Amino acid sequence: MLAKPNKSVFQGRVRAIRSEEDGWGANIDLVVTKNESPILERDFLRPAPGSVVTVFAANPAKIQVGESLRVHANLTAGPFGGRAVAESLTRV
Repeated sequence: MLAKPNKSVFQGRVRAIRSEEDGWGANIDLVVTKNESPILERDFLRPAPGSVVTVFAANPAKIQVGESLRVHANLTAGPFGGRAVAESLTRV
């Protein structure tokens, strides 16, 4: 579930891709190059240039280490924690 309506938009370079143990999806580490979030009050991730943000992607098959991406993500949370989930990943 969403913690509260939120959305982060940023550009970053893929540093690492780690497949999930069950084989569905992967966690992608991105080095942030630019925060493009349209509404800062709804940007729960607050990706700062130079920081590393990890997002879960359901279909990362065509993503490669070193690529630059524009990421639309949101923070999901529940009683046992939360994680950033990519809504879309676009090459830039």
